[in-house]
Amino acid sequence: MTPTLMDEAVRRINCIAVGAWLEAWLAALGLPLPTAFGPTGEAVTPRASGLVLRIGALARAQGLPDPRDRLHLIAIEADASAPMPLGLDPDGETLATATARLSSSIVGGSPGELAAGDRRVSFFMEGGRVIELRFLDGLVGFDRLLVARLGEPGDWRNPADR
Repeated sequence: MTPTLMDEAVRRINCIAVGAWLEAWLAALGLPLPTAFGPTGEAVTPRASGLVLRIGALARAQGLPDPRDRLHLIAIEADASAPMPLGLDPDGETLATATARLSSSIVGGSPGELAAGDRRVSFFMEGGRVIELRFLDGLVGFDRLLVARLGEPGDWRNPADR
């Protein structure tokens, strides 16, 4: 797993029609493509290379002859040992550097939240993507990253959904 592959995952988060890519990405982690999904239509992978993935399966999707293309990467959870997307540095990232890298549209990190011990900050990015970082004490470095995309799954074949 490399930072470049993580960048690709951020771009494809919550998109259908990425089945072959998703299978190759999981193989790079030493994981198989899930075949069994819980009652919510989701599967959660075991931690691999510092990553835990939530993968969903649409019950039906028109125009997708490859059944793998019904799958979509719902969320990525990464600890500090995982390769990081978008140039993020788990050891040296600060709120200011993360804001410059990701987005100035944030939730979290207020003085009250920090005083209460909540060091989670969510960065709302273009296309509905959200990256949440849980900063370490002193707000230098982070120990957890979450990646998701708001809304219904997009269709990777449609450039507007990318």
